[in-house]
Amino acid sequence: MQFDTKLLMALSAWQSGWGENPTIRRKRAETLKYEVRRFPLKFRTVSVPCYRKRFLYKGDLVAIVMRDESNEGATSWTTDIRFAEQFKGLIRPDAVSAAIFKHTPEQGEVIISLQALWADSDFVVAANAFRESYPDDARGLFNFTDSQSEVILEVPLRGSEIIALTGVSSSFDELCDTAGAPEAERNSRFKELIDSGAPLDRPQYLSKEATQRAISNTIRKI
Repeated sequence: MQFDTKLLMALSAWQSGWGENPTIRRKRAETLKYEVRRFPLKFRTVSVPCYRKRFLYKGDLVAIVMRDESNEGATSWTTDIRFAEQFKGLIRPDAVSAAIFKHTPEQGEVIISLQALWADSDFVVAANAFRESYPDDARGLFNFTDSQSEVILEVPLRGSEIIALTGVSSSFDELCDTAGAPEAERNSRFKELIDSGAPLDRPQYLSKEATQRAISNTIRKI
């Protein structure tokens, strides 16, 4: 299998990012899709679930939640759910929530698997030679290698595939009121919770069940 300079340039450009500019992302995606169009299926097949972290904004709710389909073209996913959860934090001031999408890709939805590429010895040799010849252009490619477990998919985002949303837990006093805890015991209980690392009044991911309830409630309200 030959991994030429044009392909490696396209991969490195993709992994260099696009500053959340959709026009740049689309151009780089089209270039990459063209370069990998004849690649063997082993580089374009993923049989395990993939995850994508995406901040949701008010304008996203109709397409993603109500219509259950938002086509965004080629996007980066990961097979590592822990990486997806930590990617770019949990909150943004102007976002409604952060969401984790889970999707097991079908044939034809995978543009390229970076995991499969880096597992191929010929690709590693070609990538190292590319870095020697074009050190500046290779920075994106070698900045992450396979540390992100990245898979590039072209698949719609669906509200039905959201498995986690960020939310903020109830305050400590609200929890105590609900539990009927006496005022005299609250200071000691609060210290116990802090010592245990309990995430009180901080952003965290809701469970899958709570997430789907939240989506259902949003649909009813809309």
